[in-house]
Amino acid sequence: MAEVQTRTEVEVTVTFPITKKKEPFQERAARDATVGAVRTAAMGYFEVQDDSQFVYVLAHDGVEEGNNRTVGEVAGPAEALKFTLVKKIAQG
Repeated sequence: MAEVQTRTEVEVTVTFPITKKKEPFQERAARDATVGAVRTAAMGYFEVQDDSQFVYVLAHDGVEEGNNRTVGEVAGPAEALKFTLVKKIAQG
């Protein structure tokens, strides 16, 4: 009986609608990498940072994902995952 191979990485794409960059952020992320780690890397790519007025979050299928969730939890059995980087007004 052949074993089912579980992929250890997910192809992650992050789009940011208000960027001037022509290409989305892309990386292969470990399934146990956090959404927060992907968010930080994508923010660096898009040259944005949280400040007193705005924070950035990742959304998948229109749902904001917590920074502590893993890429594998969000992706499920999928081998690819697409997030949108969203600029939100900071609550305060």
